[in-house]
Amino acid sequence: MAAYEPEAPYAIRQFEFDVLVPLQLFGVDVSFTTSAQAMVTTTILVSVYLIYGIRDRSLIPGRLQASVEMVYSFVADTVTKTAGKEAASSIPFVFTLFVFILFGSLFGITPVKFTFTSHLIVTLALALLVFAYVNVLAIRTQGSAFFRTFLPEGTPLYLAPLLIVIEMISYLFRPITLGVRIFANILAGHIMLKLFADFSVMITEAMGIGGILLVLFPLAVMTGLYLFEIGIIIVQAYIFVLITCLYIRDALHAH
Repeated sequence: MAAYEPEAPYAIRQFEFDVLVPLQLFGVDVSFTTSAQAMVTTTILVSVYLIYGIRDRSLIPGRLQASVEMVYSFVADTVTKTAGKEAASSIPFVFTLFVFILFGSLFGITPVKFTFTSHLIVTLALALLVFAYVNVLAIRTQGSAFFRTFLPEGTPLYLAPLLIVIEMISYLFRPITLGVRIFANILAGHIMLKLFADFSVMITEAMGIGGILLVLFPLAVMTGLYLFEIGIIIVQAYIFVLITCLYIRDALHAH
């Protein structure tokens, strides 16, 4: 007789992904999964939203155009105020990151969408993309002077090797801290939402019609958590681009 293996609650199972199109490339598994599908869907929907929002631009914008301009202006102001006017060329890059993370995470709290930002591999990939962009920008802007940032000015010679190692480790950990921050917040928020949803279902199944009144409390809490989670998603997307802007500032200005 096979051992009984209890099924994990949906609050945990929601982060599992399914393989839609199995694919191997040079021995590497590059299968198209539900996570990849969510990213493609987000890219398509956001592209349609932006294209239609600015397709018929007018001096008196409609709601759709106004919303696109508001999001773009918010990101552009964040970039220029944080990294300086010299960072204006980085606005498209930062704007793309912001809308991808924001809308991808918002779509993820709907019942029919997978939340790809709840997977560490995805958020780390985005953080590594930022890290690569910032390093290319720093070397192109500062040249060899960029490497002097790993040795603070006025450091005694006997401390130089130790401080260089410390500074390099701190610098290399940037993408890890950037990627883990948004992953952890999205993961925790989604677990809380689904736990209260599971709790409501369990009460209804256990008590039937008599449990309907008891379900109202977890449903009310879940509604409040939904609103709170939306706020967390917006804040985390903003923090991600804000930190990116700080890195861009460091790349453009030697210190």
